[in-house]
Amino acid sequence: MFPPRAVSVVLHDVAPATWPACEALLRMIDGCGQVPVTLLVVPDYHHRGTIDTDIGFRRAIEARLQRGDELALHGFHHIDDTAAAPRNPLQWLTRRVYTASEGEFAALNESAATELLARGLACFDALDWPVEGFVAPAWLMSDGTRAALAHSRLKYTSTRTTLYRLPDWRATGHPSLVWSVRAAWRRAASRVVNEVQQRRLSRAPLLRLGLHPADAQHPQAVNYWQRTLRQALRDRQPMTKAAWLAAGA
Repeated sequence: MFPPRAVSVVLHDVAPATWPACEALLRMIDGCGQVPVTLLVVPDYHHRGTIDTDIGFRRAIEARLQRGDELALHGFHHIDDTAAAPRNPLQWLTRRVYTASEGEFAALNESAATELLARGLACFDALDWPVEGFVAPAWLMSDGTRAALAHSRLKYTSTRTTLYRLPDWRATGHPSLVWSVRAAWRRAASRVVNEVQQRRLSRAPLLRLGLHPADAQHPQAVNYWQRTLRQALRDRQPMTKAAWLAAGA
């Protein structure tokens, strides 16, 4: 069985602290049609309060679930504060500059990754929230994290370039479009890179759109996502990542 040509909208960094920006992006997405969204939920974003303590946030997420959205675990704190220092200049550049020290699972050993995954899943379980997938903050995963995921109950994970079934790490190579909005030059580069990537992926079975709360502050990013989603919906079925995998990918 082959899944339909699909577009998967993924909203990163979903947490009480980011929810106003998330809501703005969700309103834009909802305005494009009936589009189920994969929400990447962070249990304790930047140590600013756990998801179980904010009743308004919980109600909002449960309303999104009723609309057909999917929840996935997105790290635990979404910040790379492990004691393990970068081992070389490239790792320092990746962990400290390119991803602004948010690659929480970039340097964890298997034991530490297993413990943090268990804590995150326990938060979902306490709220009776379904979860099948995990996406590491900044898409960075150490070998220890990969080993921990292979022994977890989770059914899939993804990087920027690839969607993986667990536990066997069977890969489906569908890159995600994403904007970097922290500086003007990053926004300009994002527009060019995404337009090239979008053309390259025009015949791909799955088009992944990776939005972040910070995108909501930049009209050029919001306009790009709105235009791209509307265009994709002309000939693609909107599906969450879990639904697309379940359809036979």
